Amino acid sequence: MSVRTQEILIGFGKAKQADIATANVLAGVWRLNKLNAALANPKLNTENDAEEFGKGHEYTTQVFNTSGDVAGTIEKYLSAEIAAWAVAFGLGKVVKSGVNPNFTYTCTPPNPSNGDGVELPFFSFIEQIRPGAGVVLDRMAVGCAVESWQISVGSGPGRANSKINIEFVGSGKLTEPSGITLPAATVEKLLASASLAVSINGTDYVTNKNIISLEFGGKNNIRMDDGFYPGSGFQTPGDSTTGAIRGRMEYGNRQFNLRFVARFQNGSDELTKLKNQTSGTAVITLTYDANNSLEVTFAKVQFATAEVVDTDGRVTVSVECLPMYNAGVVSAVAKCNVDNIAQ
Repeated sequence: MSVRTQEILIGFGKAKQADIATANVLAGVWRLNKLNAALANPKLNTENDAEEFGKGHEYTTQVFNTSGDVAGTIEKYLSAEIAAWAVAFGLGKVVKSGVNPNFTYTCTPPNPSNGDGVELPFFSFIEQIRPGAGVVLDRMAVGCAVESWQISVGSGPGRANSKINIEFVGSGKLTEPSGITLPAATVEKLLASASLAVSINGTDYVTNKNIISLEFGGKNNIRMDDGFYPGSGFQTPGDSTTGAIRGRMEYGNRQFNLRFVARFQNGSDELTKLKNQTSGTAVITLTYDANNSLEVTFAKVQFATAEVVDTDGRVTVSVECLPMYNAGVVSAVAKCNVDNIAQ
């Protein structure tokens, strides 16, 4: 009997793990839907003795488990809940305030020179198909961190015009079966494209009615190989034949991006701002209601490129912004009805 990929259930830690090796427990896990069918597919890496001398031939006689890898993608319609989770785990430094129904998460990138840590919050990622007596798949990747997050907002009706894509990587530690009974799916509140408010480098693109599309996000460039240090541990503690796992995952040189397409018309100033290297802030807001929203602020941006192009028969300008440091680079204030995100 065949198994449909749409039978997949996913859950992951809304609360952060105590450390990279300690899995989320049920109380800190939520269940959400996603759009992409791809599984995380934990990978066991191996090597062999084919290149070694002394065997009397060039052929393989032994294979060795060396290490584990986990990588996955979560693609979703943008909701207040997943937006709060993405900026909390993706930026990494979180201050929670407010009470139900208005939990507020103020998120910024950690700054090691201020004493902040060099690792992002860790979470566990669970995949199940037909859990229970007829289980097809039930596994939990422990010690995962957000590698990148990207929000895209477009024109037209429908939920697809407001989406988020999250990439995550893991320590390689895997628990099968997961030992988790996933809760009911969290009801999410859409941050629709039509709710957008955006001001970039001194121009309010919504008031002027000329914004067409917008993308922004960040990448942490996590230093994966540095996680395999002497003493980092094994899949089964004390058993070297089960393969090494990472004992740390530190972020590298973090990168943030912002790009948009707007109608180009008489009075459009993007090319002038590019030529003059004018700088300013960028503030992007998406709202469901007073208790569910996302506001992302880039402290300073300049236009790196501004190209006049065609978009569906209209003259438009495609702008790549360069986020810069100005007592910080980016901050996010996310509001939703869910408590304990990244706590």
